[in-house]
Amino acid sequence: MTKPIFILGSPRSGTSIIGLALRNGAGIVGYNEGHILSIIPPLIETITNHYKDKNILKHSAIAIANVSQDSIESEIINFFKAQYSALLSHEVWLDKTPGYQMIKAVPFILKMYPEARFIFAKRRGIENIISRLKKFPKPSFESHCIMWKSCMECWLESQQYLSENIYIEVDQIEILRQPQLVSESLAVLLGLNGSQTTKIEHIFKNKKPEYTGVNESLHTRAIQETGWTDKEIAIFRKHCEEVSKKFGYSESSSYFLENTN
Repeated sequence: MTKPIFILGSPRSGTSIIGLALRNGAGIVGYNEGHILSIIPPLIETITNHYKDKNILKHSAIAIANVSQDSIESEIINFFKAQYSALLSHEVWLDKTPGYQMIKAVPFILKMYPEARFIFAKRRGIENIISRLKKFPKPSFESHCIMWKSCMECWLESQQYLSENIYIEVDQIEILRQPQLVSESLAVLLGLNGSQTTKIEHIFKNKKPEYTGVNESLHTRAIQETGWTDKEIAIFRKHCEEVSKKFGYSESSSYFLENTN
């Protein structure tokens, strides 16, 4: 049975370093990025909206009234599964696709691969948005806030479909602070041996998130130290404050709220 590993999360949250560590350290096959299964949620949404037109579904003389929504969705899921079967024939392989659409795809992925494992890479909104603005300067500050919020909220929704033994959350700051602990946690989730675990830890210690192109340090800052304007801080709080608290994130240099980590 196929046992794929899916690395999910907001861009600039450590998905790349985790993917690199699993490919080069654990020897798990996979492309640098996937971006295939993230197509599923918008397709399903379009189909769902189409089937909301009750008038055309009442008449058997109309073709769509004779085709169930479930059958179309099943065909879509089977199609995407076939594409990956052609690309990756190994029993265990990994897919790294950042972004909220891939996180929304989790319930469908679970139907495709009941033995799948999921790694959610996360990062506090303050550091994530600072990093996003450096790497992707064209989208507006508010757009970055909305995109981070969307990823985090989607994960809270998709997480409900997963039993505790098939996923793990990895905060990028913990890769920097506690690479051994993160490596061991990944090993437990994925059933890795000691050699693989040691190699993953080595990559975390030596590559760290600099691999993604922007220096990411251990330094965390309070929101007042970001250089953001009062307007930008207000925008951040408007979109991100509520979900930040759900993940135990503070606005101070402590990174986490007290008694949450």
